[in-house]
Amino acid sequence: MRVFFSAVQWTMFILAGSVVAPLAIGQAYGMTPAETADFVQRTLFVLGLVSLFQVTWGHRMPIMEGPAVLWWGVFLLFASLGPAMGIGQAEVLPALGMGLFASGLIFVAAGAFGWMDAIRRWFSPTVIGMYFILLVVQMSGPFLNGILMTGEESGSGIGTLISLATLLVALLFARTSVALLRSYSVLIAILFGWILFAVAGLYKPAEGASGSLLSFPELLAWGWPQWNSGIILTSMIVTLLLFSNLIASLEAVEQVVQPKEKANANRSGLWMGVSQLLSTLFSTVGFVPLSYTAGFILTTRIKERLPFILGSLAVMLMSLFPSVTALFASIPVSVGYAAVFLSFANMLGMGVREVVKGGLDERQMFIVGVALMFGTGTMFLPASFFSLLPPYLTPLVSNGLLMGVLISMLMEKALRSRRSNLSQELES
Repeated sequence: MRVFFSAVQWTMFILAGSVVAPLAIGQAYGMTPAETADFVQRTLFVLGLVSLFQVTWGHRMPIMEGPAVLWWGVFLLFASLGPAMGIGQAEVLPALGMGLFASGLIFVAAGAFGWMDAIRRWFSPTVIGMYFILLVVQMSGPFLNGILMTGEESGSGIGTLISLATLLVALLFARTSVALLRSYSVLIAILFGWILFAVAGLYKPAEGASGSLLSFPELLAWGWPQWNSGIILTSMIVTLLLFSNLIASLEAVEQVVQPKEKANANRSGLWMGVSQLLSTLFSTVGFVPLSYTAGFILTTRIKERLPFILGSLAVMLMSLFPSVTALFASIPVSVGYAAVFLSFANMLGMGVREVVKGGLDERQMFIVGVALMFGTGTMFLPASFFSLLPPYLTPLVSNGLLMGVLISMLMEKALRSRRSNLSQELES
């Protein structure tokens, strides 16, 4: 029974963290409810399939796959920039499909030729620590806005109170001395909030993808991929930045799970490339192993692979049944945010520990301070500033997390090289 309930909790956790992206993108591109439901179905199918590939043949750890925030942002960016670039919305999605295809080829090559190990050496404890700290900082705004429902009509009423109550339940159960309740705190919180939303009359069932009982996800729903130079260039930059997402996720979950064998970055990179190629084939957003899975494992203490495998398989199979997909796609977004709040908050402690592991000398504090200032400062820049930049630079410059990580990485390499040169001069 423990394996069963652990698998159910993984299933709910994966669903809560995955349905928001296709819903937001569908809205941005003016998709009908049926088209959005199809999009959710394709997203869940590929997500579950890729998770099984990774846990079986890739990194072999229980790491949730999810829509990459970078790809999500690029999709939303070109929904508004497309017309300004002379591209109709009907042409943007096929062009993004080509970008995903190119990204997939790069990851496949990196994994097949063994480049991932060299890339991983760039991610010192300082860099990984900055990634975790800035991730918490960056996500704190969306999480609080989501829990407080600031963008919805019910944000000032009972819906907000239910979301806050769900958050309180999640926090209390995660810290309880009863191991059983602590292990299933996320599942309990989601069910608690979902039921209260239904009782309060705020629950909005989603429309099914089709009228049939069983439906296989449509291939190339956006049409054949199309070439667009601006979108391809943006996709190349996003691909380079996704390497940091992948490496940080592997490092985070390794710390928590402590597998007998270190995760193979090359295999993981190879299967991440397959993931991008499948995203092209099934016309969905690109995926990446999510680092906040480590926070979920810390909260629930479920480190085994079997419950994760069963949960991923359940998500993939549920996507084949439109009515079931619609049911879980209708989990209140604010409840999902509240239930996984602690999973993100736990990442801060991991970040601090990584920074401390790298040392607390003057050089270290200099790097951390500068990277933190740039990273957090970027998050407060007005949207009007980014409109002045070329579209292919916007995904990088507008992302405080990645700006902070890149700055810490470059500063560490530069200062290490300088210190090495000074040492050689003193010896001579």
